[in-house]
Amino acid sequence: MSVAATAVPLTGAGQVVQVGPATYRGYSVRATTAAVVRIWDNPASAAGTMLDTIALAANASASAWYDGGGIRAGTGVYVEVVSGTVEGSVRIG
Repeated sequence: MSVAATAVPLTGAGQVVQVGPATYRGYSVRATTAAVVRIWDNPASAAGTMLDTIALAANASASAWYDGGGIRAGTGVYVEVVSGTVEGSVRIG
């Protein structure tokens, strides 16, 4: 049985998604220019344990859904936009 998740919209820049423990369930990202996005187990910065890295060509998209319990982010979830312009969401439970 799948567990519901909350989709947190991406702002296009580095952002805090969750302060405190969370279950990282996945992402949906579209790049309007070539882009690299990293998702971290960290409540406030691009450090700690990297949960995902997404590299996309211009106008490409990618998504992932981690069913079966997701990935435990023990301290929080932070999205780092390393380069490019992106839109989409990160899913947490």
